[in-house]
Amino acid sequence: MAFVVAESLAEQIANHLATRIIQGDMVNNERIQEARIVNELQVSRGSVREALLILQRLHLVTILPRRGAFVSELNADRVRGLYRLYGNLLEMLAERLVWKANESDKVELGKLIEKLRNSAAIHDEHLFAEASFELISAAAIVADNEYLTTALENLRPPVHRTLALAVRENLSEIDECTRFITDLVECSLKGDIDSVPAQVNHYFKHHSALVIGAIEKGEAGEVTAVNA
Repeated sequence: MAFVVAESLAEQIANHLATRIIQGDMVNNERIQEARIVNELQVSRGSVREALLILQRLHLVTILPRRGAFVSELNADRVRGLYRLYGNLLEMLAERLVWKANESDKVELGKLIEKLRNSAAIHDEHLFAEASFELISAAAIVADNEYLTTALENLRPPVHRTLALAVRENLSEIDECTRFITDLVECSLKGDIDSVPAQVNHYFKHHSALVIGAIEKGEAGEVTAVNA
């Protein structure tokens, strides 16, 4: 019998706030007011504080002593650093898939590739994001390296946040990202990874520029609104 651990109240609050941050409802550097969350969700201040600590570990919230909690800042340097690291992890993932994937694994990953393509085809942002991370997570299990799996999982929230920002900026990024992820996994399953470093570098250079452009546009809009 498999036991499913129910989410704690703090985890439920953290998931709720994470969704708002990823969707852009809570913006860059916005101060998170504990009292407002307590009133909105009808929960205790202790549960909210615990949720904020969870979000800090997920790189979505920054907690400053005597100042409180803020939505973690996204800037050009952080975006480039995030994707440099994530790209390196994906290269390692591709390499290990060559060694580890058996025929059964290839069939199952092939199904997830089709699921991703189908969700991207209808441009459903939620289904697309869910399917893309599901494919990466499944591939990481096949790759069979606990450090790699943990690192990819830990980076999932900030990567999801930047991906959602890119898609809001340009809906066609769903198609670009889908091509990149599916090509990466399919090349690995065929044993052809010589082109993977170039693929990773090309895609994340493009993707980072899109995200950084969206951040700068948002900052310009905020300045205009303040000066209006």
